[in-house]
Amino acid sequence: MMTPVLRNLEMTILGLGFLGLAWGKNRLHGYTTPNRVEKSDSEGKVAYLLDIFASLRRFLPPQFDLRGRDVLELSPGASRGIGVLFLALGARSYHAIDAFDLAGGEDPAFYDRLLDRFPEGRKADRERARTIARTPGAREFDYAVGRDFDILRLAEGRSFDLIVSCAAFEHYDDPAATIAGLTQVARPGCESVHIIDLQTHSRWIRERDPNNIYRYPEPIYRLFSFPGQPNRQRPADYVRSFSAKGWSDVRFVPSLTIDPALRETSLRGLAAPFAGRDDMSILDGALTARYPGLGGDWGMAS
Repeated sequence: MMTPVLRNLEMTILGLGFLGLAWGKNRLHGYTTPNRVEKSDSEGKVAYLLDIFASLRRFLPPQFDLRGRDVLELSPGASRGIGVLFLALGARSYHAIDAFDLAGGEDPAFYDRLLDRFPEGRKADRERARTIARTPGAREFDYAVGRDFDILRLAEGRSFDLIVSCAAFEHYDDPAATIAGLTQVARPGCESVHIIDLQTHSRWIRERDPNNIYRYPEPIYRLFSFPGQPNRQRPADYVRSFSAKGWSDVRFVPSLTIDPALRETSLRGLAAPFAGRDDMSILDGALTARYPGLGGDWGMAS
């Protein structure tokens, strides 16, 4: 049986190989695969979007009414389907912004298939959502792309009642700057929900050593840097950054933690900034916040 020291050494060496592979893939192909669902897999995309939308709604305050709201999604990836679902529940508008144009060529017919699988909402709102989604250039269902990811510019003069994202924040090189940008376009009372994936992203090793990206000192990790590389910020870091920009009721709610069978080895051998941190067993979860802040009420949720 392999000792913990030898296993950590093996995972560290293998992890370096995966970091190199990710770097090389990005150099060759750029950022093209925001999730594991193939663009040609229509049913898989529908199931994925319905699952993400249910997760976002689960973390909204119970009293939050979507009707008449203006929604901003950060980095929607390959589909704006989340926006169609918000419109189907009565949202007034949906605007998406991204640094990469991955959803620009989406077939509007896909939105009909998505709505066919989503029975919620009033009939009039659902029909309005279908009509808006089919209308090229509709301001109520808009999309703006800029490699500089200047949120204020990409918002195009809009402000929002709800700001959401899924598996986006962990890819931002400067999350604090992103939070500063979304703060500029948040209306008073704006709610924010962000699902954040904190674990290693390379598929094979993430199942065996989910904390692998935290094993390396910053200089070594940055040798393999590329746009969208996981930034290695932890829940407390995100909570602190939102609170610093004046958001209140800031919480990070864990939704997945390391399997008990892997916990001991996954928490061993981490680089100095991560060793011994209380939140290193969290693999993903949702950050929720409200703007503006009403005081210093922030922290981790149990």
